[in-house]
Amino acid sequence: MKPPPSFFFLALLSAPFVSAQLTCKCQPGQSCFPTAEVWTEFQSKLSTPETLIKGQRPMGAVCYPNDPLYNQNACQALNSSINGFNHVFMSSQINATNWLNFDSIVTPAGNMIGCPYFPRTQNSVCNQGRVPPYAVNVSSVQDIVESVRFASQHNLRLVVKNTGHEGIGRPFGVGALEIYTHNLKDLTVHDSFIPRGAPPGTTGVPAMTVSAGVDWNQAYNAASAADRTIVGGLSPVGTVGTAGWNMGTGHSMLSPSFGLGVDNSLEFTVVLPNASVVTVNEYLTPDLFWAIRGGGGPSFGIAVNITMKTHEPQRYTGSFFVSYCDSDQSYLSLLSTWMKYHNPLSDAGWTGIWPLGNRSLSLTFGAANIPPSPQASQLMDAFIAEAKNMTGVNVALSEYHSYNSFAEFAHDNLVDPNTIIGFNSTAVIPGFVQSATSSWLLPREVTAPENAERMARALANIKAVAVPFLVGGGVVDDVSKSTTSAANPAWRHTITDMTIQAGGPVSINTNLLRQIVHQDIAPFRAMAPPPYGGMYLNEADILEQDWQAAQWGEQYPRLLAIKREIDPQELLVVRMGVGSEGWDDEIICKMHH
Repeated sequence: MKPPPSFFFLALLSAPFVSAQLTCKCQPGQSCFPTAEVWTEFQSKLSTPETLIKGQRPMGAVCYPNDPLYNQNACQALNSSINGFNHVFMSSQINATNWLNFDSIVTPAGNMIGCPYFPRTQNSVCNQGRVPPYAVNVSSVQDIVESVRFASQHNLRLVVKNTGHEGIGRPFGVGALEIYTHNLKDLTVHDSFIPRGAPPGTTGVPAMTVSAGVDWNQAYNAASAADRTIVGGLSPVGTVGTAGWNMGTGHSMLSPSFGLGVDNSLEFTVVLPNASVVTVNEYLTPDLFWAIRGGGGPSFGIAVNITMKTHEPQRYTGSFFVSYCDSDQSYLSLLSTWMKYHNPLSDAGWTGIWPLGNRSLSLTFGAANIPPSPQASQLMDAFIAEAKNMTGVNVALSEYHSYNSFAEFAHDNLVDPNTIIGFNSTAVIPGFVQSATSSWLLPREVTAPENAERMARALANIKAVAVPFLVGGGVVDDVSKSTTSAANPAWRHTITDMTIQAGGPVSINTNLLRQIVHQDIAPFRAMAPPPYGGMYLNEADILEQDWQAAQWGEQYPRLLAIKREIDPQELLVVRMGVGSEGWDDEIICKMHH
C-alpha cells in the first residue's frame, strides 16, 4: 500500500502557478522510485538479506482483520506488550515511534491518518501514515554508508531512528527510507582517551565510547561498573538514546556538576551525507565538531558512536517531596513559596525535576555527597517546613534517601517502579497513545525570588502537565562555553528547562494537544523571548514559529553555513532542523522562490 503524498505536496499541486521552483524527494509510486530489482541489488550490499525490510508496515497492522499482516496471536502479544504504554517495548520497535501521532500523518484539521495500534472498528484500515516503507536494521557502519549512498543516488527521503524518544516525530517520514541504529550496542570504557589528531603530549582523560544504539540505562550501568560517573539523560526506564540526546545538547541532573552533554563530548564517528565515514573532534574537524554538538541529529551526519568524558564517582542524596493543595489559592501560595527557594536551592547544589499540575507539586531532587552540603540541607528543610505549615497544603511525602552513585539514583527512581519514591516518571495512562511537548529555557533572572509571584501565576495556569528540569546553573553557567559548541547560548544562564507535555487517546484531535502545550508555554516564552530564553531542541514545540532563534539563538547563521557545506543535496533534513527552511512539514518538497 503506497503512502499518500503529503498534504503540503497536494496543496502545492493545486495551488495557482507561482514563479517558484519546486524540488521534491522521490516517493513510492513515482516513476523515479527504485524498482524491486534496484532494492534487491541494494539489499545485497548490506550485512545480511534480513538487514533490509521491504514493505515495512506499521506496528498495529497485525491487529487489522482486513490487513494482509493480520495475525491474532501477534495482535494479542502486541496488546500485552503495549499494556497501556511500555517504554522499553515502544523504544525498541523499528516500525513505531513512541507515540501514534508521530507514526501518523496529521491533517491540517488535526486528524490522524495512520494505523492505531488497535482497530477502532472491525472494518478499519491500517494506513501507512508516516511509517517508512523501507528500513535498514543496521548492524555495521557499512550498512549506514550503503543506505546513505542509496538514498542520495535515488533522491529518497532519509530518516534515522534509535529509540524514537523525541518530541515532534523527526525519526519517521512519509515514504522514507529508515536507518535504524537501535542495535548498535557496543560500549567501551577508557581509562585514558586521547582524541585522534591531538597534538603530541595531549593528556588522556577517562571516557566512554558508546555506539548509537546505546541507551542511558546501559551507559549508566557501565559507568557504575567502572566506578565512574557519566553525564546523561533522565529517561523513563532509561530508554533515551545517547546519540540523539547528545546531538540535541543533552541536559542532565549532573549538568550543574559536570556540564551539558555537549560539554562532555570528545569525539564522534559519523557517516556524512556524502557517505564518507569521518572522525569528528576538535582537532580534525573543528567546524563540524562545533556543529554536531547541539546542532541536532541527524542534520550534520549520522552518528555511529560518541566518546564522552567520565567523571569521578559521586555519592548522591535524593530529596523527595509530594504535595497536594485543596484550593487554587493554596496552590498559588505553595508555588509562590517554591519559587522563592528555586534559585537558592539550585545554587546550593540541588538539581532534579519538579513536576506540577492539577494542584500538585512534587520534587525528585538530588545533590552530591551524603549528606549534601549544610547549606543544601538547611534550604531544603526550610522549604519543606514552610510547605507543611501552609493552610490547605497537604505534604504527602517528604524524605531523603542515600545513593552510592547517580546510576543507582537513576535506576531506583526512573527504571524500577518498585523502588521509586514520590513522583513516578514511569507511570503511564492506559490508552494515552498521543503526545505533544513544548519547552522553554528559563534564565536565572526569570526564576529569581523577586519574580516568585509572577512565576507562580504562570505555573498555576498550566493546563497540561509540567515536568520542569532544574538542570542548569553550576558549571553550565560558564559563559565561555557559549562559543565552544552549537548549543543554544541561553543555556549558559538557564536554571530550569520548563517542559510541558500533554497526552491523549487515539480519538483526541492532535492539533488540540499541540495547542494546549503551545499556549501553556507562551507566558514563559514571553518572560524570556529568544535569544535570552530558548527552546530545548530535544523537547521542541511543533508550533514554534521562530524555531531557528528559539533553538539556537545567534548560533544559527554559522550552523546553516556548515550545513550547506556538508549537505548540499539536503539529504539529512528534519522538521525544524538546520536547513529545513522552505521544506514542507514532511520534508518531501521544497519551494524555491
